[in-house]
Amino acid sequence: MLSNKRNKTCCIKLKGLYDVSPELGVNFRVIKNSNEFIEESKNRGFPIENGKLKYILTDGYSGRLSSKESKLLFIEYCPFCGKKLSKIFKDDSQINEENHEW
Repeated sequence: MLSNKRNKTCCIKLKGLYDVSPELGVNFRVIKNSNEFIEESKNRGFPIENGKLKYILTDGYSGRLSSKESKLLFIEYCPFCGKKLSKIFKDDSQINEENHEW
């Protein structure tokens, strides 16, 4: 994880998924796109914009975020309270996953 700083989340349920270790169950990851990630997103058919934080729900994984063992679901709204995640998670201090290059 990049930061020990735990900023506010929109609700307690999402906070639990945000704080949990990647190896455990379902978790919520805030990432900043690397150039490799952006290029591979184009190759896979869902181009991602550069410079924006992205929000992902994953199942437990022990390797890289985008390894073959992990399943990813990109989200824009909290699945529990419905708030727009970009209004809550706005800056690099809230990134909790850096190992996301494909």
